Amino acid sequence: MVGVEELASLDFVLWRRTGKQAARALGCNQSTISRRLGRCLEVFQLKMRRRRNEWDVPFSLLLQLERELHQHCRLLGHLPLRLEACPLTGPLLAHPLPEGWIGGCYDHIGVERPLQLLRNRVIDAWLCDAVDDLPPPAERLDLALHPLWRNPVALHAAPGHPLAGERALTSTDLRSFPCLDIPAGAFERSRSLLHGLGLYHRPTQLLNYTSTGWEERAEDAITLLCFTPLNRLASPGLVPLDAPAPFGNSGALLCHRDLASHPPIQLLLETLRWRLAQKSATLPDLERL
Repeated sequence: MVGVEELASLDFVLWRRTGKQAARALGCNQSTISRRLGRCLEVFQLKMRRRRNEWDVPFSLLLQLERELHQHCRLLGHLPLRLEACPLTGPLLAHPLPEGWIGGCYDHIGVERPLQLLRNRVIDAWLCDAVDDLPPPAERLDLALHPLWRNPVALHAAPGHPLAGERALTSTDLRSFPCLDIPAGAFERSRSLLHGLGLYHRPTQLLNYTSTGWEERAEDAITLLCFTPLNRLASPGLVPLDAPAPFGNSGALLCHRDLASHPPIQLLLETLRWRLAQKSATLPDLERL
């Protein structure tokens, strides 16, 4: 077994990506994180490895059992519970967090990494805005999904775009302009539907979300972006085009099934639902679930 601080140091480096960010979240210095991290890796006989821009460790049943024990300590209030969330709607709905919770990076592109962190019990809950891109229900029986909203994913552009303000746009109109592509491997179902429109897709190599890498790419008044109503609230600099939405998607709070009824999870869920109700008053195309 390892101490709470030692395992937290490992998990926060995996979650927040750097010792500096882990130290900031845990209220200590980087040398302390390094020492605790080394002790944890030694106990479990593991080595960290880098995959793209994320740190990881090989699967260890002993480590997983230890994480489960420490997670129940967090549920009892001994340390803050951990929430990861989607880039734009996460801060919009989850800030400030209820007492007893701490937030994460809020910059993941795709569902793979947050799902891995959740399943490994590095984090305790995940606010996901792309439920339709998750593995099918039969492949996530270990998780509880609390539906929150459903909305269209529509094409948006800068206010100065030639199509902004035009009515009843057709696919021919849209194909005259490039569309910023969803990164490969991120949201495969959504990416496939977007490609089905036959648009020219301008490639992007984003590893993690940044406004300069996404919204500001439309400032050329040429490039089209995929956006949801909640995205638009969080980043109001873009306007929806009067064209059929290519697809829809849903938002939900996910956690391990054995945690779903615990009071801190329910409190977080109530907070998200209340804030969603406040925001949705001005969003007729958003359906609360």
